Amino acid sequence: MTGKALLIGAATHGLSGVRNDVEAMAQTLRARGFSVQPLVTPRATRAGILDAYEKLIADAAPDEAHVVYYSGHGGRIQGPDGRTIQFIVPDDYSDSTDDDFRGITDPELSVLLARLTERAPNVTVVLDCCHAAHMSRQSGPRVRALLRPTPGQWQPTYECVERHVHGLIAGGLPIDRRPLIGSDRAVRVVACAPTEAAFEDANRDGVQMGLLTDALTRSLRETDKLRVNWSTLMEAVRRQVQAIAFTQRPEAEGPSSRVPFEVTEVDPLDALPVTADGATRIQLLGAPLLGVEVGDEFAIGADGTDLGTVAVTRLLPTAAVAELPPEIAGQSLPPATRARRVVAAAPAMPVRLPADHPATADLLKALAARTMLRPADPDTRPAVQVVADGQGRLVIRDDYGPLHAPRPATRADIAAIATNLQRIAQASALRRLTADPDRPLRHDLRVEWGRVRDGREEQLELTGSLLFAHADERIWFRLRNEGDRAVYVSLIDIGISSRIAVLTHSDPGGIRLAPGGSYTHGWNEDRRLLTGVPMIWPPGIDPAVPRPETVLVLISDGPVDVSVLQQGGLRDGRVRSGLENLLAQIAQGGSREIGDAPASQVRYTIQPIDFTVSPTAPPIAERATFLVDDRPAQPIRLLGSRGTTPMQVAVRIAELTVHRNRALGSADVRVDAVVLTGGSGTQPVYRAATMRFANVRDGERLPLDNVLIYHGPAVDFLDLAVWVSRDTSGSLALSALLEQRLTSPAVQGAGLRVAELALTAPHAAVAVAVAGAGAVLVNTAYELLTGVVGPSIGLYRTSLLAQEQFGIGRHERRPQDFSFTFTVDGVA
Repeated sequence: MTGKALLIGAATHGLSGVRNDVEAMAQTLRARGFSVQPLVTPRATRAGILDAYEKLIADAAPDEAHVVYYSGHGGRIQGPDGRTIQFIVPDDYSDSTDDDFRGITDPELSVLLARLTERAPNVTVVLDCCHAAHMSRQSGPRVRALLRPTPGQWQPTYECVERHVHGLIAGGLPIDRRPLIGSDRAVRVVACAPTEAAFEDANRDGVQMGLLTDALTRSLRETDKLRVNWSTLMEAVRRQVQAIAFTQRPEAEGPSSRVPFEVTEVDPLDALPVTADGATRIQLLGAPLLGVEVGDEFAIGADGTDLGTVAVTRLLPTAAVAELPPEIAGQSLPPATRARRVVAAAPAMPVRLPADHPATADLLKALAARTMLRPADPDTRPAVQVVADGQGRLVIRDDYGPLHAPRPATRADIAAIATNLQRIAQASALRRLTADPDRPLRHDLRVEWGRVRDGREEQLELTGSLLFAHADERIWFRLRNEGDRAVYVSLIDIGISSRIAVLTHSDPGGIRLAPGGSYTHGWNEDRRLLTGVPMIWPPGIDPAVPRPETVLVLISDGPVDVSVLQQGGLRDGRVRSGLENLLAQIAQGGSREIGDAPASQVRYTIQPIDFTVSPTAPPIAERATFLVDDRPAQPIRLLGSRGTTPMQVAVRIAELTVHRNRALGSADVRVDAVVLTGGSGTQPVYRAATMRFANVRDGERLPLDNVLIYHGPAVDFLDLAVWVSRDTSGSLALSALLEQRLTSPAVQGAGLRVAELALTAPHAAVAVAVAGAGAVLVNTAYELLTGVVGPSIGLYRTSLLAQEQFGIGRHERRPQDFSFTFTVDGVA
């Protein structure tokens, strides 16, 4: 094979695995005969990327393979009508202005790809980035999307980016050359869906990489001698990625039946090469990488001759071992012997067990008695483990923390632990359920969901939302068929405790939605009101940290009986579809035959809704409003890293200009600022500052002279709020006002003292308590200012996070009638 590869790596905004990604892709592609052109930071600017892409197009040859790879941040911005524009983030993105957008938008990338495929039909695009900024409570993974729409010095707006795209089209961008629905000449490997998040983390070798790139390069290297297609390869990639971050679902779009970097198409997992392993055993090469499990059965044959059936007994790193049946054991196998899977065993979840615990042997026996569990290999990174505390009691832990209180190592408790592990394995298998790429379902079902709080309906994103297990938190799901064919829909909940529940259980085959039909889960028909269903933290689950929950929307073109997921068995003897057999296997374990009877084929797809549930009540809401509120979304603020290493910072207000003094008049003006950070331990620290200026007029720059408003450690977050008010004679500074209010007995008795709010909060609620403390501080400051100087203008509000290095640099904003600049500097 010969080919050309452009490998782009933009290590912006704190990403540390980008160079490793590019190097891993370069090694993998060079081994396959590609000439590689890396383009990495600091050369991965907008102009640098576009120039390199243009050169790839100019040099493209029709008989060669071509790869365009990108590792870095992605962005997504939404307009008032719901339309979105996605883009990648080059090195010079932060140099953007309203008239010079430095991101590279999806329309631009689509046109470049269309031009490349016009010259060469064999193109693969790999995008290891995401466009949705979400947070995970897992300790390691870092999201590959901008955490806020305001990186550094410039704030993009939808209008600005849309104007940029329209300007390119007016300047000659041939937008009509891009296909409306994907490209049938290019395979497009994406790290996740548009609303999902992609992550980077340390891999099994301790190297920081994108989860997609690590899994993809390993799978490409280990299947180099196999004729598998992209669809099959991506199943292996998806399994590896979801073992670390189950909400990230890599996909291959376009002609996914192609062999990687070829135009030849093959069936998925049609046959595996077989080699002898002694006289009585064989090895199925590449089997573990393609999801083969112990207990899978394969029919082996050569040149149309059936040689028998074998069962997998052991998995090796790159092969599976099977015992030959007695009738052919000891015989020489034909060179062209291949193996085709006919029976699939239930997937077994690896579990790490304590090495030297008296109950380890009993735990091993308990795992062996359950079909969906197995001990983890020493070199694997299991998502679940059983650990012992200092008293020898046993606890199940996952990437989020302990699942329950410690249990003594009694026989009954070991059985209970194994039962819980089996439930986690079932939930994990169900979360990995994806559509059949060989029988895609085209549909126009609109999926919406949200919450009802205080009688108000709020729609939420399909991925990354944060909810609270509280009496006032209730959720709803709305499904609307906007297509011209009927579909069947089921809602399946995978709860905090991994318990599976069918929300649409009254219609076990799915709710039939005719064209134009709709269904709302959470609608109270008697009251004719959207009441929602309550969020509940299950008893027995440790409330130490927020935990994930998933609702799967199963969409099919025929009835699919999902009741097996709750009832533990098939209810009648009718012919079942392959999907129903797969669901039964998830519910019961055991094996299932590969292939369907023609009459039982059902096309289906899955729309996951992934969210995080906090065991606490929602944080106190801020009542103060600001001309510019630059904070990341609430889930990002509350689910960000905690307990980070302190960084010494200095926060200064550099300048403030009043362009139009309509609200204040020609008057004396005061500027008040408050800063809140995590401080030491769980106790937040705040500082307040007041600056006064006489007789301020339009266009006048206030002589702030880089006034210092905070100097000290920043931990986890750095909050800033700034107000401008008309000054009055004798009014106290904000610091004095806050000190009087926050130390008064009445306020302390109400639990509103900032330090005490976080310090006395249980470990589970630290993030929520700190957010509540910030709201109390800002609300109190606003109320005090209003009380002593009258109406105040909330100028600016932000929350800078540890994963952003607390926004170190210069920040310029232009709220209505004002220009405002502040700086955050790292200090020794």
